[in-house]
Amino acid sequence: MINITGVHVPELLSEETMEQLRAAVSEERRDQSLRFQRQQDAQRSLLGELLVTHVLKERYGLPANTLTFSKTSYGKPYLSEHTDIHFNLSHAGDWVICADGKAPVGVDIEKIRPIDFAIAERFFTASEYKLLMSVDEQERLQLFYTLWTLKESYIKFVGKGLSIPLDSFAVELIEPDTARLAAPDPEEDSSGGWDDHCQQSCFFRKINVDREYKLSVCSAVAFGPRPLIMVDWRELLPE
Repeated sequence: MINITGVHVPELLSEETMEQLRAAVSEERRDQSLRFQRQQDAQRSLLGELLVTHVLKERYGLPANTLTFSKTSYGKPYLSEHTDIHFNLSHAGDWVICADGKAPVGVDIEKIRPIDFAIAERFFTASEYKLLMSVDEQERLQLFYTLWTLKESYIKFVGKGLSIPLDSFAVELIEPDTARLAAPDPEEDSSGGWDDHCQQSCFFRKINVDREYKLSVCSAVAFGPRPLIMVDWRELLPE
């Protein structure tokens, strides 16, 4: 089963609280947080690590002081001594989201903002772009972020980062909350990357978390009916 855990922080935290967060994370994360120019970026980064360690403790009985994290050659984090446990993190705006389970998983959340749709023409497949431009303008922005988060969640699921071109695969919306993976038409696949990354089946789930955001998850196993689990950020602070 795949679990999705969310933390919502709609305000800037006090400096005292920020120091509490920094004291509870790794030295690397603490130093990284001090380099951010915007506090919201820093607190999302700190809460991201704390959310992962919280999930691993609560769900798998792994205390933070026993965890050893490594990264693949593509930069995807994993647990060195518990490779059967998979997790992935995403954050945007007021949200930090962690997906975890006993199968590979990728998650992406994006805040809905106005965009230049030339981005879609550049990064989407021809069929996805055609679908996007076929809907009313009022729906187009919502659909763009639905497709974008689905595609990003797949890339994070595979774990090969930017080596997978966004236009080397298509996502097809099949139900209100699901999608499926498809190869682009041969004449539109200029990247030639489909065979390099599509070695296994995957499952998608779109989750309604906030009307100003889109959230999508991709996993190697089918999703159950369990909704997003909410955690108050204060629960992440050490006792």
